[in-house]
Amino acid sequence: MVNIINFLELTLGSNPSLLVIFTCSLILRATLLFHLLRRSIISTSKRSWLLLSIVLISASIPDAAWVIKLIRSLFLPNLDYRFLLWFIRISWAFSVIQYQAMSLFIESLIKQDNLFGIRQKVLSFISLCIAGFFVAISVINFNVIDPSQRIFEFNIDKLLVVYTLFVMFSAILIVIQKLHAGTLPRILSKQLKILFAIIIIPIWISDFLQIFPFGIIPELCAYSSHLPIAISNILLTYALYYCARRLVGLRFLNFENHVQANSKFNFMDDFKAILEQFSHVSDLKELGHITQNFFKEALDIPLSKTRLYIRKRQADKDEESRQMISEEIPALVETFMNTHTNDVCSYMKKNKILIYDEIAFTNFYDQTVEREAIISFMDAINAGVFLPIYEKDKLVAYITIERFARNTQFYSDIERDEMLVFGSYLGNIINLIQNKSLDLLVQQEKELREELYRKHQEINQYKESIRSFVRTNKQKEIGLIFYKNRRFTFGNQAAKEILHINPNTQEGHPITKTLKKMVHIVEDYNRQQTEFAKDVEGKTIILSAVPDLEQRNVIVSVYYPDMSDVLRRHLDLLKDPSEWDYLLYLETTQSGKLINQLIPGSGEKLLTFKIDLLKIALSKKAILIDMPEEDLHSTVELLHHISLRERLHILELTENSNSVDIAIKLFGINPIFGMKDPEKPLFERLSENGTLFIQNIHFLNKEVQEYLAEYLKFGHYRVFKSDQRLQSNVRIICSTVHNLAHMAQENHFSQNLFNELKQTTVCMPSLITLPESELSELAEGFSEQVLKTQTFKNLLELTPRDKDKLINMRPASLQELKNKVQGLLVQKSKKNEIYHETYFDPAYQVTDPELVEAARLGKHALKDRKLLTLLWDKFGNQNKIATFLGVNRSSVNRRCKEFKLD
Repeated sequence: MVNIINFLELTLGSNPSLLVIFTCSLILRATLLFHLLRRSIISTSKRSWLLLSIVLISASIPDAAWVIKLIRSLFLPNLDYRFLLWFIRISWAFSVIQYQAMSLFIESLIKQDNLFGIRQKVLSFISLCIAGFFVAISVINFNVIDPSQRIFEFNIDKLLVVYTLFVMFSAILIVIQKLHAGTLPRILSKQLKILFAIIIIPIWISDFLQIFPFGIIPELCAYSSHLPIAISNILLTYALYYCARRLVGLRFLNFENHVQANSKFNFMDDFKAILEQFSHVSDLKELGHITQNFFKEALDIPLSKTRLYIRKRQADKDEESRQMISEEIPALVETFMNTHTNDVCSYMKKNKILIYDEIAFTNFYDQTVEREAIISFMDAINAGVFLPIYEKDKLVAYITIERFARNTQFYSDIERDEMLVFGSYLGNIINLIQNKSLDLLVQQEKELREELYRKHQEINQYKESIRSFVRTNKQKEIGLIFYKNRRFTFGNQAAKEILHINPNTQEGHPITKTLKKMVHIVEDYNRQQTEFAKDVEGKTIILSAVPDLEQRNVIVSVYYPDMSDVLRRHLDLLKDPSEWDYLLYLETTQSGKLINQLIPGSGEKLLTFKIDLLKIALSKKAILIDMPEEDLHSTVELLHHISLRERLHILELTENSNSVDIAIKLFGINPIFGMKDPEKPLFERLSENGTLFIQNIHFLNKEVQEYLAEYLKFGHYRVFKSDQRLQSNVRIICSTVHNLAHMAQENHFSQNLFNELKQTTVCMPSLITLPESELSELAEGFSEQVLKTQTFKNLLELTPRDKDKLINMRPASLQELKNKVQGLLVQKSKKNEIYHETYFDPAYQVTDPELVEAARLGKHALKDRKLLTLLWDKFGNQNKIATFLGVNRSSVNRRCKEFKLD
């Protein structure tokens, strides 16, 4: 013990340590006083605020006296001791005022009026006399510094300490008596317990130990009194700081309107699960369980302590329109709601939530008739929290939480906001259910998600389009070619780098033919000519020829197109300016290139169809496709690929399809039917990343059509023969060869399903009625796709006669036209005896965008693990993979074993 005291005396009892301790204490008290004065306007307890301010000011004077004394001892030994003694006497006077003000402050917290009773009047008079004595001797005995002449002064100082202990002790006894009686509000009781445990009682004990230290620790007799003073000041400074933080959060002096949370946090995380549950609610009874679970998870309130009561509507006498948990509380609430005054009603609407402890605390200092009525009401229903739920200024429900549901823990401002947000959502849900419009909310939410997804996809397309122009920005140089005397002359290096051919020697090249055609028209008619062509790498270039009358030649400029060039090329074909963006996406994005590859024509009808196809590909809505059967799979695979989905399931219906089996395959079956190990329904298997193509939707049973219509409308499906609803995100594509509008009118097709499908119906223009110019351009586009290289393109291109032949055939589908174009080119290659030398594109007949690269690689695709895995996922059979790649099955088997694919 002696060693510990020696250490503390050396570290804390030294003058430098004491100077630091008292300086920190003075700064802390000054800071607290500054914040207290700053909040004087918002405090509703002016009397308590004034007394606390006097306490802090009075407590700062002795600290200042200690600081001056220590500074003189350490740094200014020549400072006049009379000035220091004068300040010490003044600090003794303020010590009396401090303890008297503290006594009044403590009692002011528990008394609304009559603070100055007989006892306090007597004590205040004595305190003022003692303070006046020290002020007087500080002036009268200013020059008296000899301790032998100050014996009376020292005796009064000792009496001062004993007196202040008595003043504090009397106030402490009165407050303890009030706390024991249990008549104070809980918030005030909590404030007083913190104040007493951390500030008042430690101060009293500290002062007592400073007067009688030897009775507690005899070893201290050999040391100065500086050590207990240092320890006391350190502990009290920390206690003052800690207590200030705790008390302000508990509405100390009514600086805050609500109890404050100790830490800030984002309570929206608690609503993620709740909002998900709200989206599935179909009955009022479910709301009671959701409410209890929310208050349990978010506020740590036991399930049995929370109750939701839904008021019975006048027009609805059904017992299910409210939650019959207890008859007593609803009766008391209804009586109160029908008998309270308008002022009480206004108070409830203004505060939005009634928290018993806060109302009782406010009413303790500022009593009103409205608060008294509400406190009596909450006492009657034993509610710690009463949360009224309004809808259009009408009380539709209310939530009650029993008193002391969380023992001694209060409801903070953040928890209050959390309850209000929950009540706001709950009111909307109750109103929707009662007015039978919950389905409308679910439908609107689904439409909002789909619209958000479409906007997101359009933004991605726009970004990709901009990136495509940024990548080619370095190629914006314009090449110049001069044509004179039947010869082309390159005007700069850029022209050579863009063309990569010599039009004078490679006369059969498509670019050379285009150049000659242009310059001949310019020479004959003296007007500008502009054409789009492809360079040797397949990139689009622009050739623009203008006459030079002075030099009698033709100037041809060659350059890569920019955004305006791309739009200007087809702008006249679009009647709706809002579709210009999609025209840009068609020409510059990967999705647009896939569509152009499927339909390599750009006439008015085909361009409109391609834009419609791109629009629906960028959305999540169900699609109804009207096109020849031969083109269905290629179009569906394209839409599936652009939608960035991974699994495509094709369900081909026939007239003899079993409707029950189809329903179970799509939606599953109610477990009550006892099917053993049922397969997961398609809507579950394809939920996140799948596309479901239902071919011949008109063969679907009408009952199953209603199930499908419900999913398309609300975004959730019902298990077959059950009311269980499950979420799914599968993309639905349908096709038919019948007139569904007519079938719906004849009651042979679900009107609800037709209403959903008709919103995104895409109809391909008939090739039979397509204008000859568009069909000719389409055939030309397919012919360019057939050849892998440009080597023999001049020999294998379609002649006008070939195009007329195709027009006269009038193919009904894109696939038929592709086959006929390929047949003509194969026939021409054999006729020119270059069939075996011609490299036809092996991916020409492949419609799945994911398989195109594998088809072009052929047997080399077996070396790529990723491509072989893709082929295995697509075909699931080694024989089919071998047939697709044109290799032996043994080669496929060997690679599958190597990559461990089974």
